[in-house]
Amino acid sequence: MGTTSRADVARQQEINGRVSTLLQHAASVMVVRKADCLAPFDLTVTQYTAMLMLRCNPGSSSAQLARLCRVTPQSMSVVTAALEKRGLAQRTPAAIHPRVMALTLTRRGAALLARADLAAREVDARYEEEFTGDELTALRHLLERARRVLDDPGKSARTPSDE
Repeated sequence: MGTTSRADVARQQEINGRVSTLLQHAASVMVVRKADCLAPFDLTVTQYTAMLMLRCNPGSSSAQLARLCRVTPQSMSVVTAALEKRGLAQRTPAAIHPRVMALTLTRRGAALLARADLAAREVDARYEEEFTGDELTALRHLLERARRVLDDPGKSARTPSDE
């Protein structure tokens, strides 16, 4: 590997200071930590997230669940098939249309989720302890605002209360 110039160091520092880079690094570490704590339950982070969303949104279709979890419908199809195979979720025909299948957690799935969620919340608690209550409130507000602006890049995410 060659020598690193001052310009290269400056470019790397600029990249490392970008909000998007910092968010990506924080999210990557969080996913690794959650994966570690979910491994004893034989759950992936996406399976765990899907189960959380099903607990809050029982009867969702696979497509709805994919949107809630921010994954592709194809990925969610693999996730829900794995959950069904393990008896953690089940599909039943939805009332709105017989071809739409509604997903719900089974009792076994709800019980496993309760235990897995306790472990996963320890990851959240670990970083939340690093912030004051006011800092957490501000961080949540700023992250939500960033998400809103990126979800609709044609609009500003600022609200009058942001001013």
